[in-house]
Amino acid sequence: MRVEVGTPGIPASYSRPTAVSAVPRRRFDRFELGVLIAFAAVSLWVLGLDLWQVVAHGRVWTGTDGVYIVDQMQYLAWIRSASHHLLASNMFVLRSTPSDYFQPAVVISGGLSALGIAPWITLLLWKPVAVFALFFAVREYAYRSVSGLWARRLVLLLSLFFGCFTIVYGSFGVLGDLFPGFLSWGYTFGLLALALMVAGLLAYDRARRQRRISWTPGLLGAVASLLHPWHGELMIAVALGAEAMLWWGRRPTRRDLALPAVTAVLAGLPLLYYIALGKLDLSWRLAREASKHAFSFWTIVLAILPLLLPALLAYRGRSKDFIQASARFWPIASFGVFIVSASGVSATPLHAFQGITIPLSVLAVQGVQRVGWRHLPYLRWVTAAVVVLFTVPTTYYELDNARKLAAPTVGNANFIKRDELGALDYLADSRTPGGVLTAGYLGSTVPERTGRQTLLGDCLWSEPHCSGRAAAAAALFHGSLSPSQAQRFVRRSGARFVLADCTSTANLGGLLRPLIVSAHRFGCARVFELAAPRAPQGPLAQSRRHASVRATGRK
Repeated sequence: MRVEVGTPGIPASYSRPTAVSAVPRRRFDRFELGVLIAFAAVSLWVLGLDLWQVVAHGRVWTGTDGVYIVDQMQYLAWIRSASHHLLASNMFVLRSTPSDYFQPAVVISGGLSALGIAPWITLLLWKPVAVFALFFAVREYAYRSVSGLWARRLVLLLSLFFGCFTIVYGSFGVLGDLFPGFLSWGYTFGLLALALMVAGLLAYDRARRQRRISWTPGLLGAVASLLHPWHGELMIAVALGAEAMLWWGRRPTRRDLALPAVTAVLAGLPLLYYIALGKLDLSWRLAREASKHAFSFWTIVLAILPLLLPALLAYRGRSKDFIQASARFWPIASFGVFIVSASGVSATPLHAFQGITIPLSVLAVQGVQRVGWRHLPYLRWVTAAVVVLFTVPTTYYELDNARKLAAPTVGNANFIKRDELGALDYLADSRTPGGVLTAGYLGSTVPERTGRQTLLGDCLWSEPHCSGRAAAAAALFHGSLSPSQAQRFVRRSGARFVLADCTSTANLGGLLRPLIVSAHRFGCARVFELAAPRAPQGPLAQSRRHASVRATGRK
């Protein structure tokens, strides 16, 4: 039971509750260990599938750890760029792009890569950090939110494993963004940002109870903003919204306003930085436009409905403390960020609901507690059945879907041919500067593997006219262009190298003969070095200044 002891002149909701602070911390028990092991096992699922392909079938793995690898390839490209410039540039175009992107995890990984560690390893190192950080942040949030051992265990389980089937673009499925385990499959920056957001709310609650101004919540929010801006937006909205709930019916003092103001300013500064990137950097502006999409509001509502209905029961009465108020306002804030992200201001609106199971689990347990769930017959069996119903089927579905999507398929660069790896290694070792023209399948691997820019690799960042350049590249590598058309396309691209993957059927040696300086065969893959690129022509071209950037060279 929580007891709020007021201090003269200070509202009770702002005082330190002696009963809660006096309760000794529970030791990490076997149940929690089991939940942690299960969550860690889910996070390692795709990685295990990839390693099995390497061990059992001898496949060449590119180090990706996800079902939609284009995002992981972008992270790896940023890491490779940061290993040379500290700040990252866009390596999925051949034009000059500024090194202006600061992301703390990318900078750290870039530093490790500069010391000789492969970028894909430095990215994978964040997985255990994110998994453990989120688990313990959710555990603490559950401990401060509800009373009772099993109530806290339920919050922990549902926060990490809850799922409900819904209709996604007309098909029966599960929303991956709402499932924390999915985020661990290559989206560890988002998972870590979620953990930091929860930790920031906990630090805010601690500072508020102690009636002091603390920099910690804002700094945690700032890092979350840099890692994944949606969580920075959420933290600011939740902190301010929860305060507004607690201030309802009274006028806040200057002291009341200090902590939320400091937190909002610190967590908001990186968001201003992202706004500036979108205004000043062409690549970021085009990527934001390319990532815009609509998403059904009712798809999300259906996916969270089993938690949302009992959660509504917890909204009766005033919030007693900040953590309770934060849980109440978090879902409201998620819908707000969703609306903003779906507008022209931002993009990728579904990211606003990452972590939504945390507050909804808290509220659902509180709501059920209010209606006297302890008096239900066969309480343990009913509770166990409900938890199994809304965790096991969707978790199985996600694991099975990941197995299918991560399987080796044509056009998916999670696995490549050994000959293609030989061609990439040649480009990494060559001291001749310049970018690479290849098909999108292999182009996504070029920046990380070779340190070179590529004409095509990611249709969020290979802009503008990504679909047009993809069609032109496909026509080139499949022999659909005449010699004059092929040579004109290659000259205008500004590429120094043409890399033909193992699916290429064109006689590039004949098509590009006047431009070729040297040709190198690696089994079914080939690399053609061209004469030095002409002056840039149009947005697809590589500038002379950027063409002089050396390849990484493998040490």
